[in-house]
Amino acid sequence: MTTKPNIGPHANTAHNRMTFDAAFTHIYANPTTPYATTGDGTPFTARAALTTRGVHKGERVIIFRSNGQERARAYACCWGHGTNCNRTHIACYSEAV
Repeated sequence: MTTKPNIGPHANTAHNRMTFDAAFTHIYANPTTPYATTGDGTPFTARAALTTRGVHKGERVIIFRSNGQERARAYACCWGHGTNCNRTHIACYSEAV
């Protein structure tokens, strides 16, 4: 697993092939689709859900999991950025969807 430096929330740009709405709908309809990160090809899965707590409670979220652990999550406001609200790098996941 690659560790990247902290560059702040919503930093840089991700070159996603789909809008957040399209990606959420696709992932919700295809929850077992395997993906690989654009960086080092790490396998991961994605799940579309509604957040149940915190600042984003009730919002749609895409959760990226690898090796049985949550690695990152993307909300609509994070889509198109290299990092999410929590400064976690998401472009390697979102660009692969």
